[in-house]
Amino acid sequence: MDDDQLDAEDKRNILRQVAAYRDLCDQVRSGAKGSLFFGGLMLVLWWQLFPDRDKFAVFGLVYLGLACLEFGAGLMNRFFPSAEGVLADGVVLILFGGFNLVRHYLIWEAGGKPHVLLSLLSAYWVYTGVQGVRGYFTLRKLFTHRPSAAHIRWFNELLEEVRTGNPETDPDALDLPTVPRVKAKLLGDTALVLAGTEVVVAAREHFDLIPAPPRPSDDRPRALVAINGYEFGECVLSRENGQNYTNWKAGK
Repeated sequence: MDDDQLDAEDKRNILRQVAAYRDLCDQVRSGAKGSLFFGGLMLVLWWQLFPDRDKFAVFGLVYLGLACLEFGAGLMNRFFPSAEGVLADGVVLILFGGFNLVRHYLIWEAGGKPHVLLSLLSAYWVYTGVQGVRGYFTLRKLFTHRPSAAHIRWFNELLEEVRTGNPETDPDALDLPTVPRVKAKLLGDTALVLAGTEVVVAAREHFDLIPAPPRPSDDRPRALVAINGYEFGECVLSRENGQNYTNWKAGK
């Protein structure tokens, strides 16, 4: 493989990294609703389960602090999503679950009757939190060169060009009526593709429109869409799509 090919593949890998990190941020942002709800639940538990005399004692203040921390994590994930949002959620779950376990242990040691269901939930929260923290360190390995917010904004603008691209007016656009619909922006030797909601980055040699036989009741040209070794189904191939694809494959 020559240097030009290496450079092109490096560019595609950067696009894939940005796409993957964008998806992660979207997942973190989506999970923020759960964090805000859980923070509210923690506040309700603090208000309902703690006697008035204990609400602002040590245990009550710790509980209240954890509820506020969960709210803060939810707000951060909603407005500034990042891989650190996964870590924040995990740490809060560990602290909250561990705090409940300690509290119920002290109740049991004092001869009281701890809440069994809440104790089980607390153990589950600790487990889930540990998994979240482990997941964060995995993400750090995956995203050693993390895209910036500016990169994500640029990529979103590029995806908007893919969504709105019209092959009749844009020679670098494809709009293929497969199920799900495949839309693409042809960027030199790279195609940025939206297959439904899935983002795909493909090299020119890995994007093919394979001629398919016409149907008996429809003599319009058809093609099988194959990208990165996966088939996305057949579709009618319009003149504009066919011309744009042919010119792109020829390097025009």
